[in-house]
Amino acid sequence: MRPLEAARQQVGGIVAAALTPVTDDYRIDIARWRAHLDWLLAQGCSYVSPFGSTGEGPSFSAIEKIEALTALRHGGFDMERVIPAAMSAALDDTAATVSAAARLGCRAALIVPPYYYGASGEGIATYFAGCAARLGGTFPIDIVLYHIPQMSRAPFTTGLIEALLARHGERIIGIKDSTGVEPDTVALAGRFPSLRVFTGDDRVLPPLLGVGGAGMIGGMPNIVARELVGRAGSQTALNEAAAVDRAARRIEAVEACGGVVALKALKARMADDPAWRRPMPPLLPIDPAAEARLISAFEATRFDFAAQSD
Repeated sequence: MRPLEAARQQVGGIVAAALTPVTDDYRIDIARWRAHLDWLLAQGCSYVSPFGSTGEGPSFSAIEKIEALTALRHGGFDMERVIPAAMSAALDDTAATVSAAARLGCRAALIVPPYYYGASGEGIATYFAGCAARLGGTFPIDIVLYHIPQMSRAPFTTGLIEALLARHGERIIGIKDSTGVEPDTVALAGRFPSLRVFTGDDRVLPPLLGVGGAGMIGGMPNIVARELVGRAGSQTALNEAAAVDRAARRIEAVEACGGVVALKALKARMADDPAWRRPMPPLLPIDPAAEARLISAFEATRFDFAAQSD
């Protein structure tokens, strides 16, 4: 490991997979986005991770994402606390996003495998090799693998992870497991002690941290960041039965009411800003009946919307 890299802080803690506000003509709303990212860090998040699944990353071009990240940098944002996701099946788009993340001073980049065709392990390894080749032979920034096979149809198997570490191990520092399958995520932490292992699911966070996992990169910090940060910092609070139950009920409500669009509806309610309800096509805003169920479910967990603001 190079001296500069050894001196850098290890990635961990509560990382918000940030929502992306959009304008009425479906462009990234930079002002609202920046305010939200500032709020997430102020709530105690270690990092923000824009343009992943929660951030509707596949719905934005590499150019749009790079322009938004550049605007952040020019606006004085601390880019060392940004871990953007490259959510593209196109090799050039992934390489361009990773290159820009490095150039702009981001802490790391999250890479999902090439999706749509349902890639094999060898195909994914070839994709990573091709991306590194386009970037001069090696990745210019630390990489976190993004394992979300229920969406990508392209899993990071243990054999594939081993192959990628053998080829790119100097730069691959972690993996985000968004399956929500607790035994599998915990097993990853045991199998790959050199990697920072993250969950995308609040319900898996307590057992993962219990075996030395890194934390979470997920959507719920957009809504309950301060609570998650507080729980992650205390073993007692992390495993407190009422808190575990509350977290489970909330994430189940979000999943039942549309996932990303549900989170956007909650953010709109918290910020008293209807513009936050708007997703990128092909997603549509949450319907009123689902929104009513969602709000009721959160209020039943004693979530105080009035206490939340940017």
